[in-house]
Amino acid sequence: MTSATAALLGCAVLAGVLGGLCWRQRRLVAGLRRCRAGFTALVRSSPDPVVLLDARLRITFASPAVAALLGREPAELPGLELASAVHPDDRTALFGGLGAPAGENGELAVRTARVRTGDGQWRLIQVTARDLRADPDVGALVLFCRDATVRGRGPDPELLELALTDPVTGLPNSTALVRRLAAVQRSLPGAPVALAVVSVGGLPDDPHPGADTTVLRVLTSRLARELRGEDWLARGSDGDLVVLVDGTVSDAEVVAARLVATAGWLATPTGPLTAVAGVTGLGADVDPGDALRRADLALRSARAAGAGSVHRFDDALREAEDRRSTLGTDLAGALARGELRLAFQPVVDVVLQRTVSLEALLRWRHPVLGEISPQEFVPLAEESSLITELGRWVLREACATVAALPGDPLSVAVNVSARQVRSGELVSDVVAALEAGGLPASRLVVEITESMLLDAHVADELETLRRLGVRIAVDDFGTGWSSLAYLAGLPADLLKMDQHFLAGVERDPQRRALCRAVLQLGTSLGLPVVVEGVTTPGQLALLRDMGHRFLQGYAFSRPLEAGRLSDTDWRDAVERPLAVTP
Repeated sequence: MTSATAALLGCAVLAGVLGGLCWRQRRLVAGLRRCRAGFTALVRSSPDPVVLLDARLRITFASPAVAALLGREPAELPGLELASAVHPDDRTALFGGLGAPAGENGELAVRTARVRTGDGQWRLIQVTARDLRADPDVGALVLFCRDATVRGRGPDPELLELALTDPVTGLPNSTALVRRLAAVQRSLPGAPVALAVVSVGGLPDDPHPGADTTVLRVLTSRLARELRGEDWLARGSDGDLVVLVDGTVSDAEVVAARLVATAGWLATPTGPLTAVAGVTGLGADVDPGDALRRADLALRSARAAGAGSVHRFDDALREAEDRRSTLGTDLAGALARGELRLAFQPVVDVVLQRTVSLEALLRWRHPVLGEISPQEFVPLAEESSLITELGRWVLREACATVAALPGDPLSVAVNVSARQVRSGELVSDVVAALEAGGLPASRLVVEITESMLLDAHVADELETLRRLGVRIAVDDFGTGWSSLAYLAGLPADLLKMDQHFLAGVERDPQRRALCRAVLQLGTSLGLPVVVEGVTTPGQLALLRDMGHRFLQGYAFSRPLEAGRLSDTDWRDAVERPLAVTP
């Protein structure tokens, strides 16, 4: 082949390659145009306000809803520089977010800024941005906009709106929320509106403008994208996220469930986030404060149910809260009015077949509501210093009552709260009760819960009591994680096995194994074990056969009123089950 022929052949091949490349380039360009056209058509048809910005933050496209939102003609917006429309005081926060590196999936933090409308006024706009400039199909910053303006009469709108934004998330703050709720209430009755409050666990502690708020901002960005067109997101005073839902309570439950699930997909360096939510409907007769209290009540109910729960406010929750409030108020004066008393439940030694001690139990007979369960009123007392006053009274009454009983001397066990122990006055309270009642210290048992064993100050107080001759019992043993690690070497004289161990013990081999294990643990540590909650003859026989010696529960006796203890025959009645149990 001649050199001329080879050259011609090479040119032909090169031309073919270039032609193929040009053909492929035309296909790619056409494909990009089709993708961009499809994206633009999708954005154009969206009912939500959407803006596309180029690298210089100029508007390249604005959906018709944006023009309506800002009171401008649609033709005015393309080519408009965003800086010229944003309030000067808000530009730094807004443009700093838009210029920041994009997060996962191009997410940017939610931002709120004042934007000038066509008539020269300012409107507060909440923006969720996605940086899609690197996406060849889009090549733009995409802003999803929402009207966050609180309309009203009075102050200068510029000064008013300045105080209505949460500085951490850029969302409307609690002040804006209350104003919005008031405006919604004035418009009722009309289209249904509901309220959802979402509480997120696992967020960084005490987020503030100077702290690392990346997780919180990513969270609010994602939650904002889960809302529908007319739903409105704000941040409450306690950090919870609040949504005004355009629809019924059922709609709010659906929205809240979606937000709770979305939060559960996020994680922090310390672990995954968790969320719960409470929802309530809004009515013309419900002011903003009541609406928020109802939602908060539903939220507390959801927290009690566990992560992922969404609860609705209803009459039962309201009645429960009203009852709780009434009891909390009335309990403060119950002691002075003589409504409190003690009942005593025997502890029986099944080896010696006799009663060896009594546990003092606080009871409350409300003048209107009748008998109130300790499970209901004791937690109310523990929320304040009232529990210390009640604990001091129980010590005095228990010591005096048992010291005055005829017959063989009995011990008395008294539960003390963590607040009373940590008050620094427990030792003096015990000494005063023993002296006033004339009860020897060796006949008093002070019961504490496992969790108190973790407190070094508590251990010192208990050791002081032991030196006086008072015995220490660990109540509800086995329900916490602390006992095995901290029990050895700490000031304790006996264990009280929680009654939950007995659930199904007659038919469940694993439950029986647990009961044996607790007895063996106590024996190895030299600590007697008292089993609480023995209710049936079958349980009584089973525990006695295992070797458990000290038992307490309805199988022997219900709690006895103090007046009944003065009768000499009550012990025979208590110990009778020992003679008939197989």
